Amino acid sequence: MGTWWLWVLVLIPIPLWALIGRRHGISAGADWFAMKKGYVDTYELTEVKVEGASGGLAWTLELADKKGTEMSVDAADAQANSKLWDLVYNGILHSVQQGSAKTNPKALDKLRLR
Repeated sequence: MGTWWLWVLVLIPIPLWALIGRRHGISAGADWFAMKKGYVDTYELTEVKVEGASGGLAWTLELADKKGTEMSVDAADAQANSKLWDLVYNGILHSVQQGSAKTNPKALDKLRLR
């Protein structure tokens, strides 16, 4: 308790973690996926792409729906919450299997959409 500089090391990360947590603002419902920028209708997607490293560690999920709304999100951020990811993945799978959503080969492989 008497070493003040140790408290600085303990307390500095707290505001940083709070700022990092606010950065994402991801949510999902039965048929939508939203970020701070807007939302896409996951059951009416026209395009599903995966872009990024071929090693598979860091990749980006790019979605576009019939309204013309486009969204790009780090896959790790979307998959961090398994219940949220289940909602999003079900919509993606429906749009690709039943709808006319265009995909790229990486999306088919990484998301196992075949």
